[in-house]
Amino acid sequence: MYARVLRFRVDPKKIDEGIEVYEDGYVPEAKQQKGFMEAMLLGDRGTGIGMTLSIWESEADAKATEQSGFLQNVIAKFAGFFVEPPTIEGYEIMVRDLVNVAELQSMLSKSR
Repeated sequence: MYARVLRFRVDPKKIDEGIEVYEDGYVPEAKQQKGFMEAMLLGDRGTGIGMTLSIWESEADAKATEQSGFLQNVIAKFAGFFVEPPTIEGYEIMVRDLVNVAELQSMLSKSR
């Protein structure tokens, strides 16, 4: 598996609008891309600093979205939000451990 990280800084006043574009514009389109598995948007509302993390089945799948223009189109959708150009990094996912719903419910019930 492969992770793409896009680091950014946006105008803090535009964060809620940017979240809408992410949820309504990026996520549905990303789901249509070969190998896309999941996406997260992380950020600090005070500074406007954040990152997106997208998980792909393979590095080739992630790179294909760069070659097809998909990634560039996504970045263009956010051009009015960025205070400076974003940076893009990619990483092999070496370990991934997810809690399934049953485990999570058990953990929550034990903490109460």
